[in-house]
Amino acid sequence: MPIWLKDLWNWFWYYRRGEIKYHVSYFGNTFGAMATNGKVAVFNCYGSTPETAKEMALFNLNKAIKETMVVNDE
Repeated sequence: MPIWLKDLWNWFWYYRRGEIKYHVSYFGNTFGAMATNGKVAVFNCYGSTPETAKEMALFNLNKAIKETMVVNDE
């Protein structure tokens, strides 16, 4: 699948509806996760299980979204 088609698909099904897309990778003895909502993205969120890595990514994404809202309000 071409990259432009994959990006269009992700935009249509995830970002357009306001949903969060995340990806978890395995790095030997830890898991790394990234999460994005189409406008804000966080990377390098680590955990000992895939669930904790995903939870850390979603927590950091929520924190980043709140920080950008505060900056935009000023």
